[in-house]
Amino acid sequence: MIHDRLGDPAKAEAASHKDLAATPAWFRRNRAMGMVQLAMAQLHQHEVEQACATAETAFELIEGDPLPGRMRSRLGDFHRDLITLAPDSAVAREWADRHRTEWTTA
Repeated sequence: MIHDRLGDPAKAEAASHKDLAATPAWFRRNRAMGMVQLAMAQLHQHEVEQACATAETAFELIEGDPLPGRMRSRLGDFHRDLITLAPDSAVAREWADRHRTEWTTA
């Protein structure tokens, strides 16, 4: 996350992959949060389709449990950046629609 905030999303993506590789599968919340961080790094590299797919994975990992507040906040950040960076992208609109209709109640 810090690399992304410092304007180096490529390093942020690499760090996210490393963190996810070290996080056991049964730590679903941690892995879901890592996926959101990875999605943000991908988005900031203008990999919109990949970022949306990665962000969806976070929801899949946490399915059945309420979204923690910190994750909900980061997903809101992702959503805002998505509509700012790719407002005309079909995949961005689909993700935003799904976020509003399905996931905001999760």
